[in-house]
Amino acid sequence: MNMCGAPVRDRVVPYTILVSVLMGSAVIFVVIRTVYKQFVAQIGLGLDDWAIICMILVCVPSAALNLKLGQYGMGKDIWTLTPAQITNFAFTFWLTSFLYLAEVAILKLSLLFFYLRIFPDPGFRRLLWATVVVNCLFGLSFVLAGIFQCTPVSYAWEQVFDLSQTKGKCLNGNTLAWANAAISIALDLWMLYLPLSQVSGLNLHWKKKIGVAASKSSMSTL
Repeated sequence: MNMCGAPVRDRVVPYTILVSVLMGSAVIFVVIRTVYKQFVAQIGLGLDDWAIICMILVCVPSAALNLKLGQYGMGKDIWTLTPAQITNFAFTFWLTSFLYLAEVAILKLSLLFFYLRIFPDPGFRRLLWATVVVNCLFGLSFVLAGIFQCTPVSYAWEQVFDLSQTKGKCLNGNTLAWANAAISIALDLWMLYLPLSQVSGLNLHWKKKIGVAASKSSMSTL
């Protein structure tokens, strides 16, 4: 590539800035939320707050690992890297992959706990708890699939230089990612429907129902 005059691309700095800004912002907002509810409003922390705190505790090491990815070649062409960098990159990427899968499930869990806090109807709460169970199973199954996607486990980062592909085997990473995305989106749509289903039963003008639905969606996002 050098002999052909190909440009040497290096996007490590923008990548590092992006990870740092997003992670820093997330930590700041969660700290503000926690301090306000616990010490200013003095309403205490609910299960949804603890889930958000748990997610941040998972996100911080995940962000640190993403910064390490920059050191190991994220944003650079692979032909500019050393074999050691490539192996370290593959190992670090393996770590971040199942941490990300855990983060997705924990975030959904925080929204479901928020719904449980604001909706008193017993039948609806049973439906919410059932969704909590499904979400936990979804998260756990994909985290385990991410950890044990290769046999032996170390083959997840050693396969790069196994040209014969005889020292181990792995699940199809693309299939795993698409399956996770499809189920995650389906859960998102279901979780969006849940609060809207309660709004439809209110004795309000349709314009007010839209307003209530929009406000609940905004609160869910927060």
